[in-house]
Amino acid sequence: LPILNLLNDWFFWHKTKSKIASLNINHGWDIGVGRPSRLACWAMRSLPARARFMDMMDDFPAFYSGLSRISMQNTANDLMSRCDYFFCSEQSLIKKLNEHQLNKNIQLIPNGYDMRRLPSLSSSKPEKKIIGFVGTISTWFDWKLVIEIALALPHVKIMLIGPRGGEMPSELPLNIELLPACSVEDAIQHCQKFTVGLIPFVNSQLTESVDPIKYYELRALGIPIWTTSFGSMTDRLKETEVTQILSGMDWRALWNQVTSAAIDEEKISLFRKENDWDVRFEHMAEWLKLKHRNS
Repeated sequence: LPILNLLNDWFFWHKTKSKIASLNINHGWDIGVGRPSRLACWAMRSLPARARFMDMMDDFPAFYSGLSRISMQNTANDLMSRCDYFFCSEQSLIKKLNEHQLNKNIQLIPNGYDMRRLPSLSSSKPEKKIIGFVGTISTWFDWKLVIEIALALPHVKIMLIGPRGGEMPSELPLNIELLPACSVEDAIQHCQKFTVGLIPFVNSQLTESVDPIKYYELRALGIPIWTTSFGSMTDRLKETEVTQILSGMDWRALWNQVTSAAIDEEKISLFRKENDWDVRFEHMAEWLKLKHRNS
């Protein structure tokens, strides 16, 4: 709403903009945006820079509806018109950018994980029988499929951890346990107890652009993954550690199969090296030709 935007600019963003402007930003800097916002538009428009780029990890307008969606799309369009480079975490985001015919430099750089947070690899399997999910539970969460799994495997705990939004089923099977949002450290401890990691997202406009960071966390901990087909996970279904789940599957057979699989520590160690955030950032720096600055 225009009037509220003006009030926000003056009462809440005025000092922030002054502080950013005082950083002595010049034409030797690059300006990067990770999420569309009016503050980002101001920075792109007002500050001198050698290059301007967006790190696109989601189709942000798809998270909203109504006027909010239109506003976010307009903000994203404004930013895209001002950027020189784009980094996209998923192929469909590149496709969306190409539809705008921007004729800009676009690079695919998948998500990653801070592997330094993780404990040492272990070949031992969790003692408890847990199928677990860590993340935000909202409109993209396939409750119907999760309930089907819980009813088919009553002896297995389904642990769902994270903030919840949108409509939820009024009644859940007794073996589904809901836990609140937690720190990254606590999330890692939870994941270590999982027999299987769950990523049950519906296939929608929002999820077709998603490269879930929880995939990297689970794989790096050696946790087998049950996932629906969406976004980047569609291409990962060919991995032996990733299994596509659909309604009507033989869940008992699938459970017996996953619990009998061996843990390949060498493969997990290689995955950690190849998917660390340091590797991702190094590629971004190379592409922006920043190395000469730090030499």
